[in-house]
Amino acid sequence: MKIVEVETFRVRVPLHPVSWHSANIERWSGSWWDLPIVLLRMTTDSGLSGLGEAPKGVAESTVRQYAPLFTGRDPFDLNWQHLPIGDIWSPASGVEQAYEMAVYDLVGKALGLPVHQLLGGAYRSRVRGSLCSGQMWPDDAARRARLAAELGIDVLKMKANLGDPVVERIAAINKAVGTDVKVTIDAGQRQRHPRHVLEIARGLEPYVDNIECFEDPVSRSNLDWYVLLREKLNFPLALHLGNHQDVINAVKREACDYLNLGGSMNSFEQGTAIAEAAGMPVWHGSGVGLGISEASYVHACAATKATTLSSDIVGEMLRVDDLIVRPLAFEDGYFEVPQEPGLGVELDEDALERFGVR
Repeated sequence: MKIVEVETFRVRVPLHPVSWHSANIERWSGSWWDLPIVLLRMTTDSGLSGLGEAPKGVAESTVRQYAPLFTGRDPFDLNWQHLPIGDIWSPASGVEQAYEMAVYDLVGKALGLPVHQLLGGAYRSRVRGSLCSGQMWPDDAARRARLAAELGIDVLKMKANLGDPVVERIAAINKAVGTDVKVTIDAGQRQRHPRHVLEIARGLEPYVDNIECFEDPVSRSNLDWYVLLREKLNFPLALHLGNHQDVINAVKREACDYLNLGGSMNSFEQGTAIAEAAGMPVWHGSGVGLGISEASYVHACAATKATTLSSDIVGEMLRVDDLIVRPLAFEDGYFEVPQEPGLGVELDEDALERFGVR
């Protein structure tokens, strides 16, 4: 079996109007979610095709640049370490994810196996999901928490800039749903100094049972601050990390309680193995992608023992379309792990036509 064609498709799928930020709130991530996403289809001489998806913002020309590395190759005879696809610091960062998805999708279909079997087998048959939002006023945060509760979701992730009404949000959520929905406060490193985090923590003392964790409160480059905060906070501290050396450093310093990891499926497995050895729970991060990438997340989460926290597999809930024919099965806060060969998803050609951009 040989790969004979690699096609790319550039799409822009908007968020639901009320799914992210509150109106009239100062925001720090307003346009990031509008960036185009590049999908990939890899076809073989046997007629099988595999699907992939690059993270939003990666240029289509960058994705296409690596197609010659795959055309003419047998997907069963590839080693990722021999393929010079960009690491996390290069302009091609994320491209390997798209090609990895497509190759695994192809190989799974050829063998009649779901991707999680290629990753070592499913440790779990269902994967916990969270609900995410941007920066919200307290009333909107309460409504979002009620929606999470209705969906059976027990973790709501919310962005938090310096000066945001974080305590007021948590108080409103507590009033709306009690402690049925816990909150991951994602500051995106924007609290600037530990004293700002500790001020918030003092205000949150009555609502400790509402807090899942505080993610990336200050700059990730200063692990001394994280060690200090972990000693002083009375709820878990999390780091969102993108390469294995950072995971090793965080584990060695005991700088956090939880890890948010992502990347390609193989990279996620490797990072999670480090966390598992340290006894540190993990969840899968997200760029609020589409159905192809989110299927790969579900397979990777299913295959990794340490992925016990609610993962940010949220694009299907936040975007107006996922560009797959049949949405990922989701019930009572959990994604069912696909059992069909490959990733278990099919590209929606009508949606591709509707949301395609050039």
